[in-house]
Amino acid sequence: MAAFTHNLNVVGRCTQMQRGQRLKALGVCGGQVPYLLRLCREPGLTQEEIARALYVNKSTAARQVTHLERAGFVERRVSAEDRRCMRVYPTERALAALPELREVVREWNEYLLADFDDAERAQLMAMMERVAGRAQAYIQREVGWDA
Repeated sequence: MAAFTHNLNVVGRCTQMQRGQRLKALGVCGGQVPYLLRLCREPGLTQEEIARALYVNKSTAARQVTHLERAGFVERRVSAEDRRCMRVYPTERALAALPELREVVREWNEYLLADFDDAERAQLMAMMERVAGRAQAYIQREVGWDA
């Protein structure tokens, strides 16, 4: 079953390539899409909260937020609750791009699942949720967030 994680990685890499190609005109890279979607859904997260939500390390989240900030998609603001903490918010540019981001994601999902009927799609989603849940539980239990 070693091919299972390899296939997951192939799908992930192809997804980033497809998004990057489709969103090039917007100035968004494929790997930035999850950041923008999360921040538009939950404005005001800290970089650490973003890292945890997306299962990336803190330095990766910091680099992506910096790129997005330089491109005008997000802004960092000092937290009202804790002046030492910076919160990240989407800009008008990010909010304007949101419909296109969502459409690119929807179209790709439809493309990938085009050969599946409704029952197969539901079964695949249920199994993938189980796999993702096990992966998340392992990271929380065995690795933690300080790694």
